Amino acid sequence: MKKIFLCLFVLVVCIGVFAQQVSDFEWESDNRGDVIITGYTGTGGAITIPGEINGRPVTAIGPTAFFEKNLSSVIIPDSVISIEVMAFSQNRLSSVTISSNLTTIGAYAFHGNQINSITIPNSVTSIGESAFAQNRLTSVVIPNSVISIERRAFGSNRLTSATIGNSVISIEAFAFGENQLTSITIPNSVTSIDLGAFSQNPLLSVTVGANVYLGDNAIPSFNRGYINSGSQAGTYTRQNANSTTWTRR
Repeated sequence: MKKIFLCLFVLVVCIGVFAQQVSDFEWESDNRGDVIITGYTGTGGAITIPGEINGRPVTAIGPTAFFEKNLSSVIIPDSVISIEVMAFSQNRLSSVTISSNLTTIGAYAFHGNQINSITIPNSVTSIGESAFAQNRLTSVVIPNSVISIERRAFGSNRLTSATIGNSVISIEAFAFGENQLTSITIPNSVTSIDLGAFSQNPLLSVTVGANVYLGDNAIPSFNRGYINSGSQAGTYTRQNANSTTWTRR
């Protein structure tokens, strides 16, 4: 009898905790009946977003859903495929676990936090404007699934290492600006590197593929224009971060 009572007590407590957790989230249904998280009324700190509500999967985090909610860490379930504009911006996030099925990271999604590491899953196709700007990232790997890295996506971090996947076509303005990169390899898939994409980095080595257009100051002290397939693609180095002369190796 005591064992039965204990089990029932634990079950009631667990249900109560889960119900309390779900009650912290505001949500709505999309046209398929799946759940979009639209707001949060909890006290912040470390949170885990539920994978389903009322038996329906949580597939999206809506615009500004967790904007300025004093979050310190978040676990995003694998059911989520889209994180929309400013969804987690302006918190104090230092730890983020992203859904392994995520496809879209919207503009300013994690802007203005304290994130020092992030794993971007090999399902993401686009990284929105300023998505991870103004954080504390020291390294990042852009998976091969990503096609575009939008304006200031990783600007104003502490990056010393950035690996760009070989499906990226465009790197937009200031995408990696204001970091601490000393070397970068641009894959052959990239056809456009926009204005200041790697500006304000102490770059000493740049490997650039063929047939890419460089915008103004896309790479510090590089000339604007096309890198031709024959004579110009390759690895360039300079003696120090203040030098305006690059030498092709």
